[in-house]
Amino acid sequence: MIDLERAIQHGLPDIEGLPPSVKVYHYNGMDDFYRIIALEIDRLHACSGAPKTKEQTSASCEGRKENSNPLPLIDGTLRTFTGGILLGDCCRPNFPGDSRNSHNKDESEDLIFIIHPTTFQKDFMESDPPVRQKIFFSPRTNILIVKMLGPAHEHATQAFHSMLMQAIEPTGLHQKIQHWGKTTMLALDGTRKEADGGWSLLRHSRGVPKRPTVVLEVANSETYAKLQRDAQYWLDPARQEANVAIGVNLNTQKPEIIIDQWHWSSGLSQPILQTHLTLRETSNGTVYFDPDTPLPQLIIPFHLFFRRPAQENRERDIVIATQELVDFATQVWEVQFDQDQ
Repeated sequence: MIDLERAIQHGLPDIEGLPPSVKVYHYNGMDDFYRIIALEIDRLHACSGAPKTKEQTSASCEGRKENSNPLPLIDGTLRTFTGGILLGDCCRPNFPGDSRNSHNKDESEDLIFIIHPTTFQKDFMESDPPVRQKIFFSPRTNILIVKMLGPAHEHATQAFHSMLMQAIEPTGLHQKIQHWGKTTMLALDGTRKEADGGWSLLRHSRGVPKRPTVVLEVANSETYAKLQRDAQYWLDPARQEANVAIGVNLNTQKPEIIIDQWHWSSGLSQPILQTHLTLRETSNGTVYFDPDTPLPQLIIPFHLFFRRPAQENRERDIVIATQELVDFATQVWEVQFDQDQ
């Protein structure tokens, strides 16, 4: 069995930014995996107060069909991080009665499994039907991170896709776009990861990698540091070679959304933050931006999305305007906080 402590210590860069309550398991087969996922999805949706989707209910039933006993907490099989082993905002102890930390524990979307690469390949990449969870896997560290998607997370992903396609339509190229969805991408360094969304042209020029040029990552407020690292992952030429990474961070406590847009800087050899917007809703339902000047909007340069210069009058930068961003945020908050109405 892979040593859990050694795997975690070697894999700190992979798990940096995860909340201190994240649970770590040794992988013990697909039946056990689905049982854990089913229980954790139930917990996540019970916490949010929202019903599960048909796919999530199916996944829960699949996880229970072999074994419906309560999950055993076996010493050496499961642990949570209650100290400073995770970096960033997680370098703080858990104190009894700490409301912020208890909220983290209730709404954590991530699980860590320690799994051998050959087992991962057989059980996850070659499985039929495919595993429906969002994953990141590093064969170097044997770390598999599974993200369970809450209702607000899923709605934000769908709403952003609709908003982006609407913004592309004026270019006349909206029917030539490939939506990568939750495709698991193999990076040049051997890691595998899914974004919440990815887009590129359907047809790729000769010699151009068949990968999304724009990717979307959605996270909750407890994993904002992880969201920033994910942006670096997708833009790093040694890994995925995307041109634009967009991060949408959902505050789990109040109507607040942070949208970051990152581009890769060849000169600096690192991602640079192009746009940082915060949308908030007041008690009377008014949505405002911070900052509110210049005019809040997202602009994706044409050449970064399509990997070529604009050629016709209609072909121009993709602009997601202020009102579209307001509508997007309002839709997400309606799902996120509907149970409080």
